[in-house]
Amino acid sequence: MGGIRSRGGLRYTGPDVPPPRSSTALVRGLAASLLLLLGGSGCDPAARGVDHLSYAGSGTLSDTVLPPLSESFVRRGGVPLTYDGYVGSSAGFAAAMKGQVMLSGVARALKSSEKAQHPYYVIIGYDALAIFVHPDNPVASLSRAQLKELFTGKARSWKDVGGADVPVERVTTKLATGSGTADFFREKVLEGAAFAPAHEIADVREMVAYVAAHPRAIAFGSLSVPPQGVRAVQVEGVAPTADSVRTADYLLSRPLVLATREVPEGPLQAFLDHVMSPEGQAIVARSFVPVHVSP
Repeated sequence: MGGIRSRGGLRYTGPDVPPPRSSTALVRGLAASLLLLLGGSGCDPAARGVDHLSYAGSGTLSDTVLPPLSESFVRRGGVPLTYDGYVGSSAGFAAAMKGQVMLSGVARALKSSEKAQHPYYVIIGYDALAIFVHPDNPVASLSRAQLKELFTGKARSWKDVGGADVPVERVTTKLATGSGTADFFREKVLEGAAFAPAHEIADVREMVAYVAAHPRAIAFGSLSVPPQGVRAVQVEGVAPTADSVRTADYLLSRPLVLATREVPEGPLQAFLDHVMSPEGQAIVARSFVPVHVSP
C-alpha cells in the first residue's frame, strides 16, 4: 500500500506494480508544489540549511533523468542535486543508509536485506533490460533458459539457441561494481548462477556500439539507450514495449527506485514530490516508462 510507515516497519511510497497515486501522496505533492511556486518557507533551502542534495547510486538514473530533474527542480526554487560519481545501486544504497549521502538510486527492486534496514523509498518509473544482438543475427526471441545458457557459458554457439553455427561473444556491464543492472540480470535470468567470462564494458552506449560492430555478440542493457546499429530480441516471445514494461509482461522489466535513510523533509521531500509531479514524470518518460501516465 502507499503511504509512510515509521521505523520498525518499511517506510515506502508506491507499490511494486503501477498504482493509482494515493490521495495522501497527491496532497503532499500539491502542497510542496504550491510552497515552491509561492516561495513558502517550507521549501526554502536557506531556512533548512541545505544548499544541495547529495546522490550516489545507479548510473542508469544519473546518466539519464536525474540531471534534467535537478535542473527543473532548481528552476522551481529548489536546490541542485550533486553526484558521487558512478558507484552502482548497491554501493549507493549502502552510502545512503550510512548517512554519507542524502539520496540513493537503485535500478532494481530492493533486496530483502535492504528492506530490512527500513529505508524510505519511492518507485519513480520503470525500465527494462533489452537483449541486444547484431541486426544480422537471425535469432528473434530467446527464453529465460536460453539466456541463462548463453550468459553462463553452457551455450557456446549460436546454433545452441537456434542461430548460426558460430561462437557466442558475451558482453556485460562491469560485474564487480555492485551494478543494479548486473544484479537484476543475475537474479532474474541466471537464478543466482555466475556469469561466464565476458567482455565487460561499463558504459551501456559503448556496449551497444560494440555489439553493432561484432555480429556474434550479445549484451543486455537499459532500454533507455537508443539501440543504434543493434536489434532488441523478444524475451519469452514478448517485445520490450512501454505497455509490456509497465504491466511487467516483459520478463526483464524493473522498477527504478530513489531511497533515503530517514523519512525525507524540506528540500529532499520537495525534490521527491517534484519527481512524482506531472512535470517530473514527463521528464522520466523521456527515457523510461513513468509511474503516472498523463491522460
